[in-house]
Amino acid sequence: MSLYLISEIAKKSHLTTDTVRFYEKKGFITPNFRANNQYRYFDDEALKRLIFIKRCRDLDMSLKEIETLIELEQNPDQNCEAVNEIIDLHLEHITSKMKELEAFKNQLSELRNSCNTPTTVDHCQILKTLEQTDSEEA
Repeated sequence: MSLYLISEIAKKSHLTTDTVRFYEKKGFITPNFRANNQYRYFDDEALKRLIFIKRCRDLDMSLKEIETLIELEQNPDQNCEAVNEIIDLHLEHITSKMKELEAFKNQLSELRNSCNTPTTVDHCQILKTLEQTDSEEA
């Protein structure tokens, strides 16, 4: 069993030490022991958990979703339907977010197309459009 200082486990998990401390405060990981010098030492299970959390965060999963997955992981004999439900809901969230981002992209493209000629900032159609009030748009 390997033991890691916070700086070592942070490096191995590709996280910052502040992020490791944050997950520790959230209760996602706990140190194995605290030495006389008050340094906290973490084991391979903590490293595995941090890598799991990082992969979930890379997929834009919320801390609540991660917490639920960790809780489910603590009961390995149960049906994995709950895990599937979390992933299905997250897929719906991501699909919705993609539609929203596509709408933002279209709005930005329209803005960019409104200013195709070189001019001064004072006459910039992009800025003028962004400054319009709701009553001016109608």
